Formats: sequence, structure tokens, C-alpha cells
Amino acid sequence: MYSLLTVAWGVMQDALHRKVFYALLAFTLILILLVPLLPTAEVGVQLDLAREAALGLASIMAFLMAVILAASILPGEMGRRTIYNALSRPVGRKIYYLGKLLGVLAVLAAALILNYLVILAFLAAKFRVFSPGTAKALFTIFLEGAVLASVSMLASVHFGPLVCVLLTGLFYVVCHVKGDFLYRAMVDVSNPGALRGLAGFLYYVLPNLERLNINETVAHGERVFRVGAAELLLLTGLAVCFAAVFTGIGMYVFERKDL
Repeated sequence: MYSLLTVAWGVMQDALHRKVFYALLAFTLILILLVPLLPTAEVGVQLDLAREAALGLASIMAFLMAVILAASILPGEMGRRTIYNALSRPVGRKIYYLGKLLGVLAVLAAALILNYLVILAFLAAKFRVFSPGTAKALFTIFLEGAVLASVSMLASVHFGPLVCVLLTGLFYVVCHVKGDFLYRAMVDVSNPGALRGLAGFLYYVLPNLERLNINETVAHGERVFRVGAAELLLLTGLAVCFAAVFTGIGMYVFERKDL
């Protein structure tokens, strides 16, 4: 456990020395504060629009931060050859891999907590409204980030950072459209059998990340559908299961990689 936490802490320290971490965080926070300047911000439900825009920006930041950090840690340490010093100590490859991923998730959680505080302060100052419910959306954003980070880090065992970002971006898009696009491709009898079989395989194997997108529901005050504890627990279970599968595969592949 100590070795695991030590590796994770190392990732957090490394992230604090990366310009990309501060750039993404600062850019997102500044955009959140500039939401009232949007032309449509003065029309209709201003509060709902502001909440939805702020949560959308937080989602983009979380995606970029989780994917970029997870995609660059292993290739970066392999390139600098610092990975050999770490693995020469009594730290197994599985512990090393898992610690790196946990470090990425800790950095992501810290960034989202800061986003949460800024959103609360922004909404309170602009609309005189306290919106603690936005924590639900930010929590599911973190869950999605955990799944994406596990995929990106799995890809980084054999690919460079740019390829990992592209592959994870493709994974993100497919998992968000699977409920509509893949389902229609699977049931459309006019499609070739091979295409329908591939669509069906991807439909049942890949996670439905759109389920984790509750930004609009929370932004509009959960007037249509309330996201309760049971729903959050279900979403947590789904995200943890998929993240655990991708992490387990990554640990297996990394342990057998010829370094």
C-alpha cells in the first residue's frame, strides 16, 4: 500500500510541474467566469444556461486532462529511462502501473473540486443562488474521466501520447453514440451481416458513456428527472467495472512488456 501511494504521489507532484495542467485548469476557469458574456446568456433561463455551460466546460477539461496525463506518463518515463530506477526497487509492475493511474485520478479529482468551488462562487455572485447539486454532475464527469484515463493508459503501454489521445478520443465518440448509431446499425437488416455483427459486438462490449452525462439534467434543476442516490450508485458501479477491466488488461500487458 505504501508503494502504491508513493507512486501515486509522484504523479501528483509531476502534474504540478506540467504547464499543460495549469493551462487547462486556468483556461476552463476563465471560460466559466466569461459565460455571462455569451449573447444568449441574457435570454430565457440564464441560470440554467450558465450551469450547463459551466458543466460542459468542466467536462471538456476533465477529458483533456485525464487523457493527456494518462497517455504521457508511461511513454515519458520510458523515454527518460526513469522507469527503470522505479522498477529496480521493490515495486512490482502492477503496483507501479496502478499507482500511476491512481495519481492521474487524484489530479483529476483535485481539478474538478476546484472547478466545483469556482462554479458555486460564480453562481452565487451572479445569480444569488447556491447550487450544491452541480456536485452530482461533476462526480459523473469524474467517473467518465476515470474510464477514459484507464483506456488511455492501456494504450500508452505500446503507443506514443499522440496516438493514445487519438485512440481514446475515438473510444469516447463511439461510446457516446453507441446508444443510437450502433443500435441502428445492429438492427438494420439492410446492412451486411458482418457489419451488423461488428456493430452488435461493439454495442454490448463498450460502455455507454452517454449514461454518465447528466449535465443537462442537473443544470435545469432536475425538474424532469431527479438523479438520486440509487442512480448515482448505479453509474458508479458501471464506471468502476469498466475502469477496472481496462486497468486489469493494462496491468497484464504492462507486466509482460519487454522494457
